[in-house]
Amino acid sequence: MPDPEGGRALKVVVQVANDPEKGVNSVINLLREMDVGEVEVVFHQDAINAVLDPSLVGRLHPAKVVACRNSLRARGIDESTLPRGTVVVDAGVAEIVRRQAEGWIYLRV
Repeated sequence: MPDPEGGRALKVVVQVANDPEKGVNSVINLLREMDVGEVEVVFHQDAINAVLDPSLVGRLHPAKVVACRNSLRARGIDESTLPRGTVVVDAGVAEIVRRQAEGWIYLRV
């Protein structure tokens, strides 16, 4: 869906920190209902284990799945066990703030 002011495609960064199943369902609903240019889903804190499930991550396509390295380390999860296509950033919260500073719409689910 174009931005009414500039004709740009919407970009949405989604924070999933707690209930990953509900978060994934919300993102799927977003992708189904809106023509969004880019969606980045950042998993961190208690939701980080969800990125280990390839079927859960696969349901988010074409959204970009991002995992927080700090959360992975805190739970002893090796990055090499993540499904292909998962992007790892040092800090999930910093990624979210970075995207917001770039003009992305922020959504916490």
